Amino acid sequence: MKFKFLSILALGAVVLASCSDDDNAVNGLPGVTVNMANASIRVSEDQASSTSFNYIPVTVEGETNGPVKVTIELLPYGEHPATADVNYIVTSNTIIIPAGETTGRFQYYPVGDDIINDDRSFEVKITKVEGAEVGAQASTVVTLVDNEGLIPIYYDGLAGAWSAIKHSASDGNVYQANFTIDTVAEGEEGYGKTVKLNGFPEAASSAMSPNSTVASFSVDGVEQAIYLTVTMGQNVGTYTHGTYGLGQVMIYPASDTSYWSAGEFTFKFNFDLATGEMIPNEEGKFFGVLISFSAGMMMYDTYDVMQFVRN
Repeated sequence: MKFKFLSILALGAVVLASCSDDDNAVNGLPGVTVNMANASIRVSEDQASSTSFNYIPVTVEGETNGPVKVTIELLPYGEHPATADVNYIVTSNTIIIPAGETTGRFQYYPVGDDIINDDRSFEVKITKVEGAEVGAQASTVVTLVDNEGLIPIYYDGLAGAWSAIKHSASDGNVYQANFTIDTVAEGEEGYGKTVKLNGFPEAASSAMSPNSTVASFSVDGVEQAIYLTVTMGQNVGTYTHGTYGLGQVMIYPASDTSYWSAGEFTFKFNFDLATGEMIPNEEGKFFGVLISFSAGMMMYDTYDVMQFVRN
């Protein structure tokens, strides 16, 4: 009886060991290599957050019959190195790429600041691979582009007269809306963070009187773009209706003929990083002029801003 019990224990140990081996199994086919997909990556230091990741891609070449396990190390790089867990966060140094998959991704996000500093870089280097061999491209250099250093150039450069070339969803005509942008003086609260769009949206009739729209400012040196984000619900003007009287003008994100009450939407101004010249934005962005009366709301029109140009 005693020997039979020991035999059962031994059999159980074998079964457990077998399951454990299966869990740890990796690709067994030859000729499989793993490479970093990019030699270098540039990303804005303010581009993401702990809930919105960036990715460092890894490629798998060759046929696999099991997962491939890839481990990396993070190294300071260049004259202005980035420090892990200070300037950026990598969620895990090891990923498992399932059998048959050709791409894996390491998640990370930069940690931005409000200080003007140099661009910072770090190296992502493959140190261990299970189920494959390391290929020729074993590392990626990630550069975190400082945005604050661009603010004195591109924030101040926004001030002045502009035109928005837009087309109406109601009649299909193209209109030019003239407005001005006011920036905050350096040293005052709001500098490099907010602007005022005076006269935007432009009065479409004598019944409409535009005030000013407050927008938050951000700059992305990687995408070479300035973003002005408008928060919904602002009173940006007034409209006098023959029946409903005085109404409050607001701007909302919109489709061709309807609007939705999102928290904010963003206009994009492109620029040439080398010359500092603004580039027309050819990407359409629908917004709607919504008028609120005590009796209800009406959509005045929706527009697609095609480009912003200097007056």
